[in-house]
Amino acid sequence: MSLKNIPLTKSLAFNTHLEQVDLGFDFLISEFGYELSKSEFKGREFWIVYSKEAIAIEIVFEVGGLPFVTIRNNNLPQDEDAYFDTGDSIEEFSPKAQQLKNSRYERREKPGANLADDYALYGREEHIAYLKEAARTVRENIELRRGVLGMRA
Repeated sequence: MSLKNIPLTKSLAFNTHLEQVDLGFDFLISEFGYELSKSEFKGREFWIVYSKEAIAIEIVFEVGGLPFVTIRNNNLPQDEDAYFDTGDSIEEFSPKAQQLKNSRYERREKPGANLADDYALYGREEHIAYLKEAARTVRENIELRRGVLGMRA
């Protein structure tokens, strides 16, 4: 069977993502009182959002890339058209997360790169490592009230 015929919800990448978000971000609910406010597809992206008061932790995943994890303060003004965003990407606070994304994109963008087995060979481990680092960084930012959680609130 062709990979194109496998529904996204049955794919290794999607199921790895759900499993790792459950494992890594459960502290938001159990320790910090956040609620799971969104778990849905928006086009080709799968969004998981944890919310508490004005703060949202957004975890966006699209097959073929690493997730985007953002801490957003919804009390701050936002204007996407003017590129004014009230969210902090965890990569702003984590050189390790940035390095994981950079190395993934560099490997995948090389001329002649064979991406057929990329997720099985490298991508799954990068995906897991990225989400673990993202969860660690989110926890640290909440505890220290960094970024939109404190300095600009």
